Amino acid sequence: MGQLIKQEIFKFRHQRIAWLAPVILTLLMGGLAMTAHGASSGDQKFYISSAYGGFQWLTILIIVIGSGCVTMEFEYGTIKQLATQVNHRWTIFVGKYVLVLGYSLLLHGLAVVVTLLLKVGAGRGLHWQTSYLYHQSLLANLVTNALLDMYGGVMIVGLVFLLASFSRNSAAAIAIGVGACFMGEGVSSLLLQSFKSLVPLMKWNPFNMFFLQEEYGNPSYQQNVTHLTIQQLSVGNLVWALCFVGVGAVIFSRRQI
Repeated sequence: MGQLIKQEIFKFRHQRIAWLAPVILTLLMGGLAMTAHGASSGDQKFYISSAYGGFQWLTILIIVIGSGCVTMEFEYGTIKQLATQVNHRWTIFVGKYVLVLGYSLLLHGLAVVVTLLLKVGAGRGLHWQTSYLYHQSLLANLVTNALLDMYGGVMIVGLVFLLASFSRNSAAAIAIGVGACFMGEGVSSLLLQSFKSLVPLMKWNPFNMFFLQEEYGNPSYQQNVTHLTIQQLSVGNLVWALCFVGVGAVIFSRRQI
């Protein structure tokens, strides 16, 4: 597995998206920081704790990268060569999954660093020790949001990999992945509101787990939206991530090449 991951890293380093993603993320965060310069103190706290929208943009970038990692092997026929190098094809799938999670970790670290730099110009009136959510400092909220977003990404990447394992076209996989991840919250809310008698069961649907970070910032979500605690959402994210990766690995290993 270690050798396989090294091989995946080598291939990924030679893809343009690997080097473009940090640049795109930085530019998007910088753009929002410029528009937030004259915002109120409360809004500036929100922008800073959310890395100037960096965590949301990062999710889209990871979906694009994750979808491409899986589909490109079938799209370009390179899966045939890879399959001859391993005993079990599912290890290729898992290796790619680990690679994308590692890259997500790096991008989250970059988002935090860029936020620290942008605050110098865009949030001069605020100090990092300024109290914000849960009576924690602004810096603590930023780090917590980064950790929650990374943790939630474990399930999102698993879902994206599962969806991509059905497709041979990266564009289609990206479109489906973005749609599922960004429309899923609305679908979950609609289902929970429409079938109240089934809430005890339906609250565990995978789309409801996307609210992990939102519920941290808005505790009222527990009663009004998710019907789950932060701890339950955390467990649900992990369980669904394992399910998505497991099913995706089976589909990936059994696809015709």
